[in-house]
Amino acid sequence: MTNTPLHAKILSIPAALQDESPLFGVLPAEIRTFIFSLALTDYPDPTPDKQYAAETCYTRPHYFAPRKTDTALLRTCRAAYAECWFLPFVLQEQVHWLTAQDRAPPEYRVHASRQTLRSRLQQIREQRGGDEIVEIEGLRVFAQMYKLEGGQLATLLRTPGLYPRRLTLTIRHTDWWNWEEDLPLRFEARWIETVSDVLPSSVREFCIELESLERKKDQVDSIAKQMREKWFFKRTDGAALFPDVTGGNVEVSRWSGTSTWHGQTWTRDETAPGRIDYYVVCVPFRLQHVVERKGGAVSDEASRAASRNIFNAHKMRLFTTRNTTRTVASMMSIAAAPHA
Repeated sequence: MTNTPLHAKILSIPAALQDESPLFGVLPAEIRTFIFSLALTDYPDPTPDKQYAAETCYTRPHYFAPRKTDTALLRTCRAAYAECWFLPFVLQEQVHWLTAQDRAPPEYRVHASRQTLRSRLQQIREQRGGDEIVEIEGLRVFAQMYKLEGGQLATLLRTPGLYPRRLTLTIRHTDWWNWEEDLPLRFEARWIETVSDVLPSSVREFCIELESLERKKDQVDSIAKQMREKWFFKRTDGAALFPDVTGGNVEVSRWSGTSTWHGQTWTRDETAPGRIDYYVVCVPFRLQHVVERKGGAVSDEASRAASRNIFNAHKMRLFTTRNTTRTVASMMSIAAAPHA
């Protein structure tokens, strides 16, 4: 005996005619989809007991609680349900943590997440005819370096039916290699070719967010500059995505958080008692004509490598030195090691 999903049971019964309703009898389907999308867009759950603890690696701006979608619209009538039952999933930014389990929110299961995603995508595709490609708005990935370099982003992108329009990869302060020892930032490039082998043609924009301490601003800027000069990604259709080498489309943001995670306080990195200030640079990769249309330019080095399909991991490696950044002593007089 098979367990038929609830949405399939609802859709198996034809909807009543809605000719007298202005929503269905007057407005075209495109306008209805726009209205339904506004009503079904997700947001952080404001319920107090749903908020993430501040003393974690995953609590940050826009990610202080699980995402929530109000689905009252889907319960109004079968006609509305038939047109937009899948929108909560498609519109919701799909967030994945390629990290150790304690670096991800408690409701997220690191080892089961890909199978869950695969099942949802399969249900939507089957219900919509089986052959139609269903694109989702966004896929965001928080990744520790060892997981990224170990090929887990490529594994996630191999999920059948996964076609994001926007892909965002965030490297947090605690995701960098040897952040505990305060070593200079570095970013290996061996994973780029593997990701390019499976990057869907649906991806219009691939954004890489680089976060570190405010006092490491110069290092982050140096990594971002090297990235704009050296890196590119290929999609499965052969198209290449490039950053703007001029830096014109780079986005910079800052935020402040607690200096305590998992019971350990990092006084070395504090800018005020109990507080750490973060500096974030987002480098977007887009099709060359999009970069140029926005007034930017593509690096000659990256363009040549892309045209020849050459991924030289050694040349594409990004690194900094201690001379690249201001030292701790020049910024503040604080302890050089964490204490519990």
